[in-house]
Amino acid sequence: MKKIKKIAALLLAAVMLASTAACSSDKSWCAKNDSLTVPVGSYIYYLYSAYASASSKVPDSTKAVLDQKIDSKDAATWIREKALNSAKSLFVIDKKMKDLKLTLTDAEKSTIKTSTDNFWNSYGSTLEEYGVAKSSYELAAAEYGTKYQKVFNAVYGKGGSKAVSDNELKSFFEKNYTDFSYVLCKLYKTDSSGNYSASFSDTEKKKAEAQFNDYASKIKAGTMTLQQAADAYKSADPDISVQTETVDLKTNTQGYPDDLVKILDGMKAGETKAAEISDGYLYLLATKNDITKKTEEQMKTDSGRSGLLADYKGQEFSDEISKEADSISGVTVNEKAVNSYNPSMFVTEE
Repeated sequence: MKKIKKIAALLLAAVMLASTAACSSDKSWCAKNDSLTVPVGSYIYYLYSAYASASSKVPDSTKAVLDQKIDSKDAATWIREKALNSAKSLFVIDKKMKDLKLTLTDAEKSTIKTSTDNFWNSYGSTLEEYGVAKSSYELAAAEYGTKYQKVFNAVYGKGGSKAVSDNELKSFFEKNYTDFSYVLCKLYKTDSSGNYSASFSDTEKKKAEAQFNDYASKIKAGTMTLQQAADAYKSADPDISVQTETVDLKTNTQGYPDDLVKILDGMKAGETKAAEISDGYLYLLATKNDITKKTEEQMKTDSGRSGLLADYKGQEFSDEISKEADSISGVTVNEKAVNSYNPSMFVTEE
């Protein structure tokens, strides 16, 4: 009898050992808890995205990304940490959805599927080469993004635990946004395709600048409008037109020349200025409009208010999710699976 029990115990131990070995060698998932298992493909997608992000953050774009540092860390470490944080963020948002009693509507599920299909039609073959399945992408990006926005709106939207009042949002808009109308004069010549071909001569440059300075003087005097100025210059540049933009130039200047931002920041509502920008390649004629006249228009639609709210509280929420992801408990990370993938897999031969 004792011999039989001993054999049974040995068999049980062998089964448990085999089970443990199988579990430890299973690299199909990167992290899981009691309610969610994140496939390793989602982690690879995050690693891919982190590598792309690192490419724009390294100090020298002419050097290899992985040979540099980001935030005092070697790029590979920074990329790995960002990817794992993104994977853990899935659990944070999943928990918040449950805590807030939020669920995806049929319409949202349909949008997620459509978004996934569209993205996959364009980039699926590339991601598949790295080991990312369509379902892994859907979980990591399309579904996560929808849930993220839903939680954000539930927290900062009307009735939320951190609801932002209309007055607070209006104040943010009028303090940080700039509404301006402008025309740009190219201080260079273009070919038939509209691409740069040669710089203006000093004489050509001075002539264009003199015209724009004259337009600015007439606009200030009330004898010309910005549209009339653009029309007057069409003989020299048929493509010139008046553009009007309402943008946050305090917290988000991406895409705008520093000298343009500086000029607008120093102007008063109703003021018009002409100045050279973009290292002498463009001459600007701009009028700064009264931002308070745009407040009602921005706030009157749900999409307008939501966009403004995202600009106001988006970074705060993102930082909160990232912080919670770093310290989340009850989540098991499959180190063997995660460590199987290196950012160097995304380096392409030139």
